[in-house]
Amino acid sequence: MEDKLTTTTVIANDTSSAMDDIISQLGEDAVILSTNHKDGKVHMTATTENASKTPRRMKPSQQFSKIFESRMLNDQFLTKEKPLELDNAFNETGASTAQLSALRNEIQDIRNMLSGVVVTEPQNLNDNVASTTALKLRQCGFSPSIVKKLEKSFLGKDYETGRVSFLRSLAKTLVPSDIENLKEKQIFYIIGSSGSGRTTLSAKLAAFLADNNKSNSIILSEIQNGTGLMSDSLRGFARLLNLKTSIVEKDKAPKNELDCQKTIIDVSLDLSHSMESIKAARKIYGSKNVCVILAVPGGSSNRLIETLSNACEDIEPIIALSKLDECEIGPEEFSKLAELNSKIGIITGTNDIVNSLALSSENVLTQYLKENC
Repeated sequence: MEDKLTTTTVIANDTSSAMDDIISQLGEDAVILSTNHKDGKVHMTATTENASKTPRRMKPSQQFSKIFESRMLNDQFLTKEKPLELDNAFNETGASTAQLSALRNEIQDIRNMLSGVVVTEPQNLNDNVASTTALKLRQCGFSPSIVKKLEKSFLGKDYETGRVSFLRSLAKTLVPSDIENLKEKQIFYIIGSSGSGRTTLSAKLAAFLADNNKSNSIILSEIQNGTGLMSDSLRGFARLLNLKTSIVEKDKAPKNELDCQKTIIDVSLDLSHSMESIKAARKIYGSKNVCVILAVPGGSSNRLIETLSNACEDIEPIIALSKLDECEIGPEEFSKLAELNSKIGIITGTNDIVNSLALSSENVLTQYLKENC
């Protein structure tokens, strides 16, 4: 008679499946010797030798239950000296209000703990869970809140169809509803941090608007920086495009002839020093004729995006994604922009001034998301 198998190695898609195979072959007293990941599979070796001398290994689900039960009993329900005694929680008239209130609080704590549970090492999940669209989108880098918010777009669809539907829904939330009216604006303030491509964006916008207007009706301007002179880079762009130039006082609205002139202002000063000019322009010419554009370069961190958004909260700018040919904007950044309710109106790179700026639209942004996320 052959000896009963005491040591074996199984190969499975995930740890849970491997454990099931081990138990079916060796029984529940099997001891795990090693677990390795190779070529996307779990290789698990176990034995029944010396099982009586070795503490029994529990399945992962049993281990979690044991740890959870122990932690909850020891950390959550214990008072200073002893556990909550439910027998004393009732009197002749029923439950003690204080005790029931305490119990409700403990139950809420349990719910909070469970809501914060995050599954790690997705490669070890079983196929049904690992293949869900929501999990894959989170693995790509999209935030849990945005995936949850837009889940109706992909529920009931296969992954690729659901992914495209999700990206289109995300694009729709990010594109301004009135983006087609951008060309009708009369005054444009271009703001952004140093190195964001703000000045180049000003020139690109001027070239873009010049395609639909006479070049002599486009004016490249700059907020007064204290010297009374325009920066060399902006002056160079004006010469290249054959445009007029002007200087705008930081606390005054620019001089502008509505319906026959468009003024593009490069805000080279700190934004706080230009707020008065922006407010004055909106008061004189009307908010519908004044547009504030915030340059956000590719590669911007979530912290920078949030900082810029908070600084510009009162003036509600539209976003221009700049320098995208140097560095991309990815799922995490798009999630942050959506969470902040930001609106992306312009997409552009670094090189070329003419024909290098695209107005955002649902289709344009969806295509960018498909290619880069």
